[in-house]
Amino acid sequence: MRTIPPYLMTGVRFLIAGALLLLIQRLVSKPTRAPSRGEVFHTAVTAALLIVIGNGLLCVAETRVESGTAALLLASTPIFMVLLDAARSRRLPSVPAMAGIVLGSIGIVALVGRRSGHIDPIFASVILVASLSWALGSIYARQNEHRSVTAALEMTIGGALSLVVGLLLGEASHFEARAITAASLWGMLWLITAGAMVGYTAYAYAVRSLPTTTVATYGYVNPVIAVILGATLLHENVTWNVLAGGAAIVAAVALILFGSRHAVGARSPLIE
Repeated sequence: MRTIPPYLMTGVRFLIAGALLLLIQRLVSKPTRAPSRGEVFHTAVTAALLIVIGNGLLCVAETRVESGTAALLLASTPIFMVLLDAARSRRLPSVPAMAGIVLGSIGIVALVGRRSGHIDPIFASVILVASLSWALGSIYARQNEHRSVTAALEMTIGGALSLVVGLLLGEASHFEARAITAASLWGMLWLITAGAMVGYTAYAYAVRSLPTTTVATYGYVNPVIAVILGATLLHENVTWNVLAGGAAIVAAVALILFGSRHAVGARSPLIE
């Protein structure tokens, strides 16, 4: 993010990852029918919500917002996902799931609150919009179960759209290839492979296959992983609030998983 503009970075990252996965699929799997216009449209909308708006706006905001503060605001994503799914299905979330949302939010506050500083209300709103868009895209993606539409196509379309947005925003005019650092290149390589080709593909599969409350738990696990990596690789201090927040997050994951498995008997309809 320090040497590559946000939307150009997002576009290149997902376009390369999607193209590589499409190539791999073509080489190792049997030919399948081409997706219909309706399926391509659905995929494009999903890509716009998840990649262009959700991931893109986050990258824009993180050029001006500390990562701890951004993580705190992004804690709203699982809450949005569960509430949107409840509105779509016209059913209340289960009691354990609601308790898990509350406990997980408290845990993230304890985990990153110590690093949260002043944040411009505009950029705070940008992160919240990104969070809501990611939740909307996750719910919308569940409506398309066609196997011919893959995460690779989603990433390719999302990457292309992000590049267009970056060009329209004029990012190319203040981008210098010679200024890209080795750290940025290694970071881009990691985001293309582990972040997109593995991580995004796994998420795309999970969001179409698992209950929303189960998928939403990723938003609580990410900060724990970040703390572990920070402590082991960067030798960051693990304080009492990190331990307490991590314990609360793990308990929240357990509650949400429990609630999702007992959703049929535990949830009550909002509208008959």
